[in-house]
Amino acid sequence: MPQPSDESFMNRRILDSVVAMKLLISLLALVAATGAVAAAEFMVCPPWEIMVVDEAGKPMAGCAVVQEWGSDFQNVYVTGTTNAVTDAEGRVRFPSRHIGPPPGESGWRKLGRAIDRRPEGSPAAMAIVSKPGYRLEWIHARGDSRNVTTKEGLRGLIVLKPEKPG
Repeated sequence: MPQPSDESFMNRRILDSVVAMKLLISLLALVAATGAVAAAEFMVCPPWEIMVVDEAGKPMAGCAVVQEWGSDFQNVYVTGTTNAVTDAEGRVRFPSRHIGPPPGESGWRKLGRAIDRRPEGSPAAMAIVSKPGYRLEWIHARGDSRNVTTKEGLRGLIVLKPEKPG
């Protein structure tokens, strides 16, 4: 039975490696081009319930609450915002917030971000609470002592104080 020469065996191995590399590059290009790299999104804020009360601890209905969230991606800050109004129990609930890279980012950059899995910058979220006749208050999702972490997400408590005349 004929034995392949060392040179033809090496040439075949090199050819197999080149074909495999071309297939891998084609697959990566296809994934990047189709935008199928949604894994680059990350959570900025978990679900968040905020309760607004007056100084006596009575729930305050009808307060305007604006939630803002965002993160920076190499000198581009991507943000989101939404508005809500507290219910009869003084509560407002926001779902978890996720954010991804800026629109129009190249597929290769998205692919790199999906592989790296490190968010750039610091994701942040906050809520601003207002009601006529009361001082404006805001609360941050991270590091604010008025929040409690539960298995469902965050629970925040805001005490609105009347505006001082003058």
